[in-house]
Amino acid sequence: MKPLRPLAALAVLLLAACSAPATPSSSSASPAAATPPALGTNGAAVPALKWAPCHGTFQCASAQVPLSYREPTGPAISLAVIKLPASDPGRRLGSLFFNFGGPGTDGVSELIRFGARYPDELRARFDLVSFDPRGIGGSAPISCPGADKVPAGGSPLRPEQHDAFYAASAAPGKACAAGSGDLLNHLSTANVARDMDLLRQGVGDQSLNFYGYSYGTYLGGTYANLFPDKTRALTLDGTLDLVANATGKPGQEHAPVDVRADVAGSQQQELDKFFDECAAAGPKCAFSAGDPRQKFADIYAKLSQGPVGGTTLASLLKTIDSAEYQSGRWKRLAETLNALAGPAEGAAPAAVLDPYLPTHSPGFLAVQCSDSDNPKTPAEYDELAKTERVRQPYFGLGAVFAMAQCVGWPGHDEDRYRGPWNRPRANPVLVLNNRYDPATPLHNAQATAGEPGDGHVLVVDGFGHTSLNVHSACASAAVADYFTTLKTPADGATCAPDTVPFP
Repeated sequence: MKPLRPLAALAVLLLAACSAPATPSSSSASPAAATPPALGTNGAAVPALKWAPCHGTFQCASAQVPLSYREPTGPAISLAVIKLPASDPGRRLGSLFFNFGGPGTDGVSELIRFGARYPDELRARFDLVSFDPRGIGGSAPISCPGADKVPAGGSPLRPEQHDAFYAASAAPGKACAAGSGDLLNHLSTANVARDMDLLRQGVGDQSLNFYGYSYGTYLGGTYANLFPDKTRALTLDGTLDLVANATGKPGQEHAPVDVRADVAGSQQQELDKFFDECAAAGPKCAFSAGDPRQKFADIYAKLSQGPVGGTTLASLLKTIDSAEYQSGRWKRLAETLNALAGPAEGAAPAAVLDPYLPTHSPGFLAVQCSDSDNPKTPAEYDELAKTERVRQPYFGLGAVFAMAQCVGWPGHDEDRYRGPWNRPRANPVLVLNNRYDPATPLHNAQATAGEPGDGHVLVVDGFGHTSLNVHSACASAAVADYFTTLKTPADGATCAPDTVPFP
């Protein structure tokens, strides 16, 4: 599970949030310790939303919510909220809330970016609503001074760099602790779900309609189980396995979340499809001559020995990682690989000591390190790397070390949600997933459809992460129909994407 990078790949210049962030006061630990965890909003006041025109056709407001739902009348934070009013008020059914992924992605600028994309019927019947989750953007953002200036820590696979790698990995957490204090203890997805329930009441809806992408699917699943009687319709697009993201199934508890989700396996699966599609495209794909798989293996072997023309193995794998999120980038990837291809000269791959090591924004870490059980010590990551580099030679190490920044993370939210995930609701859940998704594999979507007990999976036969990157008019129509009529597609239904990788 790599929920941030799809939207990082889509990132645009952040637009101004609807309201200035409020700085939370520090709440004492002793009252919280004496108060039982809050499943709901614990009597917190519903915010009064005063909408004002913003960003053309949109309206903005701010909402005051508790910093801690254990202290519903205690210190408060301000959330930035935005809506695109329904285009046919006479036929309006209510509001439709969105989360565009991350964690760490703000909802205000993303709704401004994508609001006009949704089908006319959906736009006519619903106010489209989003908000910056707590700790992000215009909603009491965390402060982590200097976190973006931490020098690279080297490789955990080189003994002389091992300690420096983990020290650099821990630096963002230390910076966030120094700049944000107690706020870090209240940023779990469960608290974002509680905020969303207050916003639901604030817009006057009796029950929630929600569309979540990537990490947003975890927010949706959490809301639906905290507030099952307040959930009307839920679409999960690019779906995390809820159990894998929280705790892992029995036997998986000590593996990081990307390993539990088998992200490396899904990356390899999509790379194989890239080779197949490239070969079938012929001259339209610059890397199609000969055997693309063998040519790539030769490139990998060469780069494992050292850089070629300034390209390292880590930089190439990072390029592939980005290209897998959107097949519109495959043509450029083919050109990059073709430029690296050449006589193999019998090169054998050397042991990789400098793998591609994903890093994350403080906003991502503040949520993910609180939400998910991950290994606590460097030794656990080091041990797992020995097996995963064999099981998935190209992508296994990246999946292992993707959560290394959570080691020693200073935030701890006692009210995070760990399950169960099957609380009964009135209506089924629509689960939408691409057949080849590098971050949220189809098998994760199938697992999540079973975890709530009423999920129905619609598969888009495309390559990339979420329908934001793999648009399908067929799937969009199915989503609109579901929100308006509560009808889900038949089990086994599929949709074609609107584009192909090598047109």
